[in-house]
Amino acid sequence: SYFEKKAKIWQKKYSRRRHLVKLLVLQDRNKRVLCPRSLESFTNWQKAQKSKAKCQAKVANQRRDYLHKLTTHLVKQYDVIVIEDLKTKNLQKNHHLAKSIANASWRMFRQMLEYKCEWYGKKLIAVDPKNTSRICSKC
Repeated sequence: SYFEKKAKIWQKKYSRRRHLVKLLVLQDRNKRVLCPRSLESFTNWQKAQKSKAKCQAKVANQRRDYLHKLTTHLVKQYDVIVIEDLKTKNLQKNHHLAKSIANASWRMFRQMLEYKCEWYGKKLIAVDPKNTSRICSKC
C-alpha cells in the first residue's frame, strides 16, 4: 500500500541520517570539542524518526482495522468456525512467503476470533495441522 512504501522510504532516510549523526558525534568526541553534540541535537534525524514512526503506525492501524472487520464478519456469519493450528515460525522459514505471512499477523487474527466468538456465543475449533493438506483420507 501507499503507507508501506512511504514507511520504507522513511526507514532508509532514518537509517542514513542516523549513521551520519553517529559519525558526527564520534568526530566531536575524537576532536575533544568543548561542547560535543549529542544525538538529540540533530533535528533532521528526529524528523525522519517521527515520520517513519507515523507511517509504520498507519500501516499497523490499517492491518488491525482489516483484521477487526474480517473477524467480526466471520463471527457474525458463521456459528462454528474451524481454523488450523499452524506454527507461523515454521512457515516463515520459507523466505518467499515470510513477509506476507508476517503481514497477515495470524496470531492477532486468532486472538480476535477467540474473543469475538466468546462475545457472540459462537464456537471456535482449532484443528491439528497434521494431514490437513492431504487429498485422500486413507493416506
